[in-house]
Amino acid sequence: MAVTPTIAAVAVSPRGVAVDEFTPYETALLCGGPTRAAQVALLALYEKRRVRVSRGTRRVTVVEREAEDAVQAALLDEVPDTGFQLGYVLDAVAESDEVAAVAGGLVERGLLRRGFRGRLRPTRKGKAARRRLRADAGSGTPSGLGALKGAAPDAVTRLAALGTAAVEDVKLRHVMEMDNPKPFDLPYDWALNGVNRNTEQSRLSDTQYSGYYDSNDSGNGPY
Repeated sequence: MAVTPTIAAVAVSPRGVAVDEFTPYETALLCGGPTRAAQVALLALYEKRRVRVSRGTRRVTVVEREAEDAVQAALLDEVPDTGFQLGYVLDAVAESDEVAAVAGGLVERGLLRRGFRGRLRPTRKGKAARRRLRADAGSGTPSGLGALKGAAPDAVTRLAALGTAAVEDVKLRHVMEMDNPKPFDLPYDWALNGVNRNTEQSRLSDTQYSGYYDSNDSGNGPY
């Protein structure tokens, strides 16, 4: 899979503070957490038409396996050729080494700290940066936050800082805000044996009911 380097643009906020110090993933981690960072990668790929997302099935499929950074590459790696449920893909990317590496950089810079069970929390410095990033994105102030090469900077910036409510594509926003589908619970005896093996009520032999044929059996199997 080809990974091309990300080119960051330099910009200055109205407060006179350079904002190119934060990548879109760093902004997402400060403003929303690891899942937000995964969503940023998804939006960048979606804008470049490298992935499709189905609203009906909430399934993501890959159109072109070309990533522009390590987090995008991690997302594409999570999606097989047949596609996969978007929620599980985002969860996997949020827990990936690639996102953890971005978070580690923010920890080293004193913007994030690890709290209970290693959960990331912004420091006082991180909270100040988060307020500035959200204010700039909310006001439409041009910045380098969304400067993923070839992507739509405004869309990526707003998602990174403000969350899915800022995604203008209605279909994608709806799918991103949906919960993961709940696992389907089979009845106990189906879950235990694969089928209801109450052979007395069914009047079928054990092998006839299950479709299993033991070659050591003296009787004739279903095949």
